[in-house]
Amino acid sequence: MKGLLVSSLEEYSGKSALIIAVGLILRERGFKIGYFKPFGVGITRIENHLVDEDAYNTALVLDTGDSIEDVCPIVIDRPYMDFVRAADPLELKKKVIDSYKRISEDKDVVFVESAVEYKVGKALGLCDSAVSSMLDLDLLIVVKYTNDFILDKILAARELLGERLKFIIFNQLSGYKEGYVTFINERFLKRNGLELLGSLPFSPLLAGLSVREIVDALSGEWLIKGKPGEEEVIIEELLIGAMSPPSALKYFRRVRKAALITGGDRADLQNLALETGTIKCLLLTGNLEPTGTILGKAEEKGVPVILVADDTLTTLGKVDEVFGKARIRGEVKIRKMKELVERFVDLKRLIDYLNLDTAFLQK
Repeated sequence: MKGLLVSSLEEYSGKSALIIAVGLILRERGFKIGYFKPFGVGITRIENHLVDEDAYNTALVLDTGDSIEDVCPIVIDRPYMDFVRAADPLELKKKVIDSYKRISEDKDVVFVESAVEYKVGKALGLCDSAVSSMLDLDLLIVVKYTNDFILDKILAARELLGERLKFIIFNQLSGYKEGYVTFINERFLKRNGLELLGSLPFSPLLAGLSVREIVDALSGEWLIKGKPGEEEVIIEELLIGAMSPPSALKYFRRVRKAALITGGDRADLQNLALETGTIKCLLLTGNLEPTGTILGKAEEKGVPVILVADDTLTTLGKVDEVFGKARIRGEVKIRKMKELVERFVDLKRLIDYLNLDTAFLQK
């Protein structure tokens, strides 16, 4: 069995998504996959247990069969400083080692996910440098190319993590950034002993939110749920409805799978949106319910209508805050992530590194 620590330079870089995609691909080829997260900070309560939400969902998708207490043995269940003050680093270390040992039993490979980013956990002795040494793991860092200074962050991570940092995968590449990857690889990664495993392009679908996730983020009220399954439709773009119908029509025609945020009293824009076919959800603000005619047309066309108490700008801010931080949930997103990984990641090199039987590659 071999493990690999999957980390990142910053939060919301796509660690869980990559692990899910690679894990499912390898599982389909016959390998036994394990998943482990030494400690988690995104706490939620499931069946009267406090768990790390990402760890719980990732283990569920990968169907590892391990207990959540072993998958993520340490959860930060209070303010971080309070947890640090009360913690015994030696006890935490033992807990991590024991859980990892149980997770590793009968597995071909275990993917270990860091919490937040590679430096987090230093005060507890659980940062990536410590965990990689503790469990004898090399690292793969998922790099979200937010700006050109990301190059300096990669080199700083290499200096801190040393030779245990082996692999880089760029994620959410778009525009001019794609052209820089070859230069970065040749000039900096290779010269610093780092191997580029792949570059994943930006996907509006993966960055988008389901209608249900938007409703949860806004504490909205369903007025129309649309056709069965429409609440899981992925919204890729947002539009503000504050203009005249002729002006709005130009924007409606340019988008695909968009949500319209507008006042509940703007029946003109609501009606136009329902006619275009590109607006997949109406977010009506100000706690103003639309007319019965609008609700009837929305139900007929299967377009969800959500009532929101906040004003339009506040609503936009709340939705915009969670866009780009969307989790990989649901079959549509998982399938898309797998497609991208199979196309843009050197899976053969990864399988060779993990010492997995390459005969499975022919399956």
